[in-house]
Amino acid sequence: MDNIWFIAAMGRLFFLAGISPMLAQAAGGGLQIDAVNSNGQISWTNAFPSGVCTVEAASQLSGGAGQTAWVPRQNYFTTNSAGSGGCALWPGNNFFRLRAVDISSNTPQAFTNFVDSFGLLHTIAGSGADAGVDGSNYWQASFEGGYATNAALSRPHFALEDCSGSVYIVDKGSDSVLKVTTDGRIHTVAGTHAAGNGPDSSTPATNVAMNLPNGLWMRSDGTVYVLDTGNSKVRRLATNGMMTTLLTDAKGIKSGRGLWVRNDEALAYYCSSSNLRQWTSAGGVSNLNKEFNDLGNIIISGNNIVATDRGDNTVWLVSTNTGARALLFGNGGTNIVVDDTPALTNSLYGVRGVWQPPIGGYFLATDFGAQLLYVDVAGMIHTLVDGYEDTHAGDGQWFYTPGYKFGQLRSVSMDNQGNLLIVENDLGYVRRIDFQRLSP
Repeated sequence: MDNIWFIAAMGRLFFLAGISPMLAQAAGGGLQIDAVNSNGQISWTNAFPSGVCTVEAASQLSGGAGQTAWVPRQNYFTTNSAGSGGCALWPGNNFFRLRAVDISSNTPQAFTNFVDSFGLLHTIAGSGADAGVDGSNYWQASFEGGYATNAALSRPHFALEDCSGSVYIVDKGSDSVLKVTTDGRIHTVAGTHAAGNGPDSSTPATNVAMNLPNGLWMRSDGTVYVLDTGNSKVRRLATNGMMTTLLTDAKGIKSGRGLWVRNDEALAYYCSSSNLRQWTSAGGVSNLNKEFNDLGNIIISGNNIVATDRGDNTVWLVSTNTGARALLFGNGGTNIVVDDTPALTNSLYGVRGVWQPPIGGYFLATDFGAQLLYVDVAGMIHTLVDGYEDTHAGDGQWFYTPGYKFGQLRSVSMDNQGNLLIVENDLGYVRRIDFQRLSP
């Protein structure tokens, strides 16, 4: 179908809205811009309740709307009819249009809409140089403050972005937490780069020695929590750079990876080998579930914990009320994933990473399978990025082009802008997939 345009003008700003060609019209009779302002902020109604809105821009209109060179600027997941967003303005005239796509159904078009909402693949940290031996520390003082892609990482396990755009990396082998700032440079924000057991009281975080930290969680205000596995502690890194200990597990933490802390710090969940543990400020540590083989990562989904069991090649839903678990995805095997089939009956070889986008479904990252996967809301699985052992390729390409791009994966997360952060293989890289269309 042709684009349907709704036009509003404010001074030098020109806004248009429309439904993308070949897609069903949005609920309520068509996407509509309700308000705009001179800062480029837009609010809309009649978006898809499970979809993506894209703000596209042009510096001029030429030969009619159909011939204008529109540039995708910003994507937004839509979870109901109404929403808002915007993007930075260009100098001079600014023409914008808003487009909506539906990704709610289990159809080839819905999956295409989903895939087309993401763009280029990048390496944002890690050089891969001489970084392949577990238990080795590859950090050098010369890396400090330099470009993150020139730094050799030491078996990183998790990466999360704060609201300012800085990416925090828990680097197990260098016993530290690193931060990549928006200028692409890397800085140590916690740890001394030597194994130890630093003080529990408030101390500058770069003076607090840790021992094989490999779990990370972040509060919305930028407070970072670190699973200091070798010391059986969860430590808090405050936004002022001071570190304290939130909890110590007297039972000991083995092979800890997954970590989640509630904003009020009265509740935490974390992994210790086969045990999914719960800590409360009132009651201390207890085992919520002890039936796993070798846990990977965890997230919270409603009243449940979603937990990956990399030793069993499965993903589970665990009740936070009872600790009872139910199989969510995976048949326990090690075979190749069969696209567009139920995730429940597929092999998830060494599944570690799990993350849930706002529109539902799950991203999964596999270790031995070396794949980034997506399970849609109907439970069907799709390969987003393929990989093999220590492969590292594809920078600057559309992420969905054919070919091996990843090595063994540790985790996947999504930042506030919808970009995907993937911690890749034993050579130590952090990759990003942009949540941005490449073409209108």
